[in-house]
Amino acid sequence: MGYIGEETIGVLPPAIPADEISAPENYVPAQLGNKGIVGVTNTTFLLNTNESTPVGENKVMKLHQGTYANSAIVVLEAADGAAPNAIIARHWQDGSLPTPTDGLPMTHLSIFEIVGTENIRRFRIVSADNKAHKVQVQYLM
Repeated sequence: MGYIGEETIGVLPPAIPADEISAPENYVPAQLGNKGIVGVTNTTFLLNTNESTPVGENKVMKLHQGTYANSAIVVLEAADGAAPNAIIARHWQDGSLPTPTDGLPMTHLSIFEIVGTENIRRFRIVSADNKAHKVQVQYLM
């Protein structure tokens, strides 16, 4: 994983160890990891649930391209059975781990851009209702 043009659709991002202790890091405005090479990589994955999280891994997830992408557009799609207009996921961009009740809230079809390689690397997301919501990401190199 990690090169330009790599398709990661259906491939889970690298796991976060269950015992990882994270602390917030300072925001880094638009620090670009890839200067001069242009490309787009797409990925789609489902958020971990209590049932799908392997032993020794954290339910919180990160993104694939934290080293190579300059920005990422993230869209969240609700899983079947999610309550309308409910908060279905939460995220932080400072490296700390969100919980189902702590973090910036996301609803069905939430869309936002993450700018800067370090901010992509530090992005963390978790399901707020233990459903496997779909995360679609387009990385811009």
